[in-house]
Amino acid sequence: MKKFLLGGTALFLLGAGAGIAADLPVRAPIYYKAPAPVFDWTGFYVGAFAGVGVQQSRGQDPTGAVAGKLDYTGSGVVGGVALGYNWQFGPNWVAGVEGDIAYFGLSHQVTDWNDFFQYNSKTSGLATARARLGYSGGGPTLSYVTGGGAWVRVEDSLSNLAGTTVVTSSKTRGGYAVGTGVETMLGGNWTAKAESLYVNVGKGDATLLPASVYNVQVDHRYNVMKFGVNYLFGGKPQPALQPHNWNGFYAGIVGGSGVADARGTQPGVVGEIGNNGDGFSIGGQLGYNWHFAPSLVAGVEGDFSWLGINRSSPQYNDFSATRNATLGVKTSWLATLRGRLGYSTGPALLYVTGGGAWVNVTDSWQGANGAVFGPLVTSTKTLSGYTAGGGIETLFTLFAGNWTSRSEYLYVDAGNGAVLASTANMQINHKFHLFRSGLTYHFGG
Repeated sequence: MKKFLLGGTALFLLGAGAGIAADLPVRAPIYYKAPAPVFDWTGFYVGAFAGVGVQQSRGQDPTGAVAGKLDYTGSGVVGGVALGYNWQFGPNWVAGVEGDIAYFGLSHQVTDWNDFFQYNSKTSGLATARARLGYSGGGPTLSYVTGGGAWVRVEDSLSNLAGTTVVTSSKTRGGYAVGTGVETMLGGNWTAKAESLYVNVGKGDATLLPASVYNVQVDHRYNVMKFGVNYLFGGKPQPALQPHNWNGFYAGIVGGSGVADARGTQPGVVGEIGNNGDGFSIGGQLGYNWHFAPSLVAGVEGDFSWLGINRSSPQYNDFSATRNATLGVKTSWLATLRGRLGYSTGPALLYVTGGGAWVNVTDSWQGANGAVFGPLVTSTKTLSGYTAGGGIETLFTLFAGNWTSRSEYLYVDAGNGAVLASTANMQINHKFHLFRSGLTYHFGG
């Protein structure tokens, strides 16, 4: 009887509990979002790179006996290997060290205008040892700044016009390098990067041409744009790269630095005057991408930017109490309309670009052959030409949504300006090198 009562009571309580539970509201299931995968940048890496270097060196008489300056212009190729180590912390931040060594092929032999000598500053090697600090947001792209020591193998030379007397100074010059870059994972421990550097290795030795007044000491400065690939050691399993749809319109801002490679010549006369002024640029861009294959993207892009290059300097050995030769180049704006063709890794777009370019330029000149003065003459024109270059565009993890960032190099050839008729005529040929970064918003979600 006792067992029967206990069993009955238990059944009653279970039934009552089930009834009460049936009357309670049903709670919705709770879903937890999986954490975003974190890409691991830590470890040693090796790589190779190639790109372009731009000469921005300037020479003058170290004694002051001869007034004026020489602007060394010209560009060439750079290519080499790199070795480095990354340490990821945070997990959004990456610090590291990197060393590289490269062939650095800059050379432009110039016959100086209205003088009896030739000059050149020729480079053959470049090495750097730098620190890097970047932001990855735990993702597959890394935007970074870098800086450290730099060494350039450089040969400065002066010679007479016949080339029978040559004075050279060939040394490895030490200085510093600073810059920015972007690096993106390609899968399988491979990465691709685009990096721009400003290199300054200071003054060289004075070169004095015998039996003449020509004595020149060069201050060596360079701009470098490198595109490369790295291999990260360690065999670490990385999250899969997610596909990204690059289709649609976009708009953004773009800016950076520009370097002139301008050369003035007197029609019918041997010799030239260089002008390698530099300045900042900032502007806007608008474009459209067509993602027409799993990994291929084509598009069209236009941009309009303020370009603040402004350099006017007295010509070496042609500026004194009896002569006033001065060449100037000033830019106010730059516009391009270009096609783009790129390879998509998912979170990054590696692209080449080319098309038309327009530059608003004010040229100025005063001077004459011989020891006489010439009046100042100016000409402002919008010159047209072409542009070509490349870059890397990546998802910008610091902002949520449809933002991307880019690192880009453009070469611009805007051709000849008007003939400036001072006492001696002068015409300037205009080339420019642009080292730019951008921030872009892609419409359409």
